[in-house]
Amino acid sequence: MLVRIKPEEAQIGMFVHGFEGSWFDHPFWRRHFRVETMEQLLRIRASAIDALIIDKSRSDIDEATDAPWPESVAAKLPARPQPSRAAARPIAWPEPMVPPPPPPRDEPRQRKGYAAECRRARRAIERSREAVSEMFETARLGRAVEARRMVPLAKSIGASIERDPKALINLVRLKEKDQYTYLHSVAVCALMMNFARHLELDERVVQDLGVAGLLHDVGKIAISDDILTKSGALSALERDSVRGHPAAGHQLLANSKDVPEAALEVCLRHHEKVDGAGYPDGLSGEALSLFARMGAICDVYDAVTSERPYKDPWTPCEALTEMQQWQGHFDSRLLEQFADSLGIYPVGTLVRLSCGELGVVTGSAGDYAEDVMVRIFFDCETLTEIAFHDRAIAPSADNPRIVGRDSPTFWRFADWDAMRHRILAARVDIMPADEEVARLSP
Repeated sequence: MLVRIKPEEAQIGMFVHGFEGSWFDHPFWRRHFRVETMEQLLRIRASAIDALIIDKSRSDIDEATDAPWPESVAAKLPARPQPSRAAARPIAWPEPMVPPPPPPRDEPRQRKGYAAECRRARRAIERSREAVSEMFETARLGRAVEARRMVPLAKSIGASIERDPKALINLVRLKEKDQYTYLHSVAVCALMMNFARHLELDERVVQDLGVAGLLHDVGKIAISDDILTKSGALSALERDSVRGHPAAGHQLLANSKDVPEAALEVCLRHHEKVDGAGYPDGLSGEALSLFARMGAICDVYDAVTSERPYKDPWTPCEALTEMQQWQGHFDSRLLEQFADSLGIYPVGTLVRLSCGELGVVTGSAGDYAEDVMVRIFFDCETLTEIAFHDRAIAPSADNPRIVGRDSPTFWRFADWDAMRHRILAARVDIMPADEEVARLSP
């Protein structure tokens, strides 16, 4: 059963089905989720939204508000809000949901099917690269873009992401310099679809955003290869040529059939910035749509993590850390959700692991910088600091894995900035595999 309540009537344990009001006022970019932390609750109550739509059948109010915390834990956690009784007349709530048991503390496990999905993803990437290359060549001849041909490619990429999002996204990042022009479009397609699913957008919108990713840079046919591959600084005239590609691409797509509105929007606006310093029109704030903001993030992320003629690639962690510091470039809340969609976080982010521990992200690791390096320092069960140790979390990891970012406010860490600096500044060796296995064993 769905019921409408005011933001101040929200409670921990409620399952949010949706928000009413402008999406700019939404405290979260997801549409469906359960309120599980004090930070989430405070963000909802402080937001400017008109109302929340709550799914009572999926809520767990009794378990969230009535079950007492152990005394040793309650003293260290923030007080939970008292349930509001003003929302609606009492109803019979379902039995409290039983949370799944925690994963066994045993030898680290690899997620099943990751290697197989990498093999399938390689085939999808190659088919998409060939199709995008052919589309660019056709456009150079002055012919209209056949957007319908992009739909099966987007569906294929979307299916791979549905099975295992990290397989295709990690593979397409490892592109050679001479593959960049075409594989960049494939990468942005994958990032947009993965991002859209994380935001729980309608599946038709997800597909349209995949097509948008494949088509967003078609305007680069108006730029000479000498400029695109130039290793030195661009002249003023060359910069003007590059800045013209969004409008050129939009005009080409507008004259083609069956191009989704999302593709037209992303093509024209993926170089705009929220502070108005972007191009082609210098739009800012609410003038920029959700699709434009998503496109800007995905386009830049793939560009800076790819090898280019004029620069070496950043690791995913380096990219998100730097992008987070570019004030006015991106929508900061949306950038945070983008990081969550990838399971890769800026340096200094507090994350929770599936083994019941907290850690701070310190960087990337692995041959292709696919792993996230986490400095583990806190046991959630005992609510105590533990000996610092670093762990590289692979994209194929099943346990321990990164569950998501966490709130230092919830854990009542005094002066979190100072504590984080202390953790990051510590000298810590990576724990040998055999010691890690022994530590996780019962």
